[in-house]
Amino acid sequence: MTLARSSPAHEIGRAEAARLLRAAQAAALDDGEAIDWAYLALPGSPAARRLKIQMLLAQGDNQGAETLIAQGLLWRPTDPGLTLLRARAQYNRGRIDEARDELKLVLAMRPEHSGALELAGRVALRRRDPLRAAGFFRQADARKASDRLKTQRVIALLKAGRVERARAVLQQMEAPGAILQSRVLIAEGRRLEASEMLTKARAEATGSEYDAITCALIDILEETADMHRLGEVLDGLTTSRPASLARAGSAWLSLGSFATAIRRMSALARDPAYRVRALVVLMVAAAMANRPTLAARALGRLRRTSVPLDRAAIAAAWCRGVMGRTLNEQHAARKAADDPHSGRLGQLLDAAGEVFDQALATGSESLSAPQRRELEHHLAVCRGGIGLPA
Repeated sequence: MTLARSSPAHEIGRAEAARLLRAAQAAALDDGEAIDWAYLALPGSPAARRLKIQMLLAQGDNQGAETLIAQGLLWRPTDPGLTLLRARAQYNRGRIDEARDELKLVLAMRPEHSGALELAGRVALRRRDPLRAAGFFRQADARKASDRLKTQRVIALLKAGRVERARAVLQQMEAPGAILQSRVLIAEGRRLEASEMLTKARAEATGSEYDAITCALIDILEETADMHRLGEVLDGLTTSRPASLARAGSAWLSLGSFATAIRRMSALARDPAYRVRALVVLMVAAAMANRPTLAARALGRLRRTSVPLDRAAIAAAWCRGVMGRTLNEQHAARKAADDPHSGRLGQLLDAAGEVFDQALATGSESLSAPQRRELEHHLAVCRGGIGLPA
């Protein structure tokens, strides 16, 4: 919703600001300009300040939100709403312990606040306490039931290893997503059913849902080592699905498909949103494919990026690359073993042929006719195996 305005921000009256504030509240933060105008005209309004803070948090400006929160708490130091917003800002910035401390204050004042309980559950998950998180999500869902809260509870229960309880909560949901259902199936050991469910859901999905299901399907197919179906999924990805391609990059590393990874990630690296992930895969694939110059260029581009690098993700990519190279070496060894001209089998056949040939030459007078025929037969088999005339 966008409202018509005829005067600059500093000229609007309090009545118009209040009207814009009500409109912004009704629009559920869709109209950021209305919030800005209302806040400029009504800087002392708690509602205007709260909407402004929520908008900043939605935009990722956590520092700006914290500044306004601190200003508001000077006037209302025990405001649970502002304290909850500060907890959200701390959580968004990765300050999990600080967020937990703020939430303790909120829940002491408002123990049944659904939003605070939900955030407390997320904080508990980040602190690797899934059972406690599930408890918070259960309490939040009891106050304000929703599939979103049940989804988070199922995930927490799965992390805690409570599969039966997770299944029970899943059955309470009105419309559980295919990815969540597949997670429960996997936890129950029903991986084939999970992959079939995701394959069916993927055929009907569009947009971001399609990408999310594709990534989940790749995860399952990798875990089950279903290389044929995994190859089909990866081969079908197009440049119109950059999110799916970004996930596929690591799968190509695991499969040892370094040439494909180099080609597809070189193109994906042109997209700023996926450049870092693409360059990491490109660097590893090039190194594994014995293309050091390309690997060095990818590393140089990574070092010049302004985005913080995830060292764990880079280490995981190297591990996948080594895994892929090992698979290639094993495949090459098996192929060579089947090749009578260059493999180990050919060398053994050649050595055996020499033994039989020497036995025939040195024992020509002592060998009986049946013994000679048997040695000649074995010699013919060995020569035929390495492509020589019998």
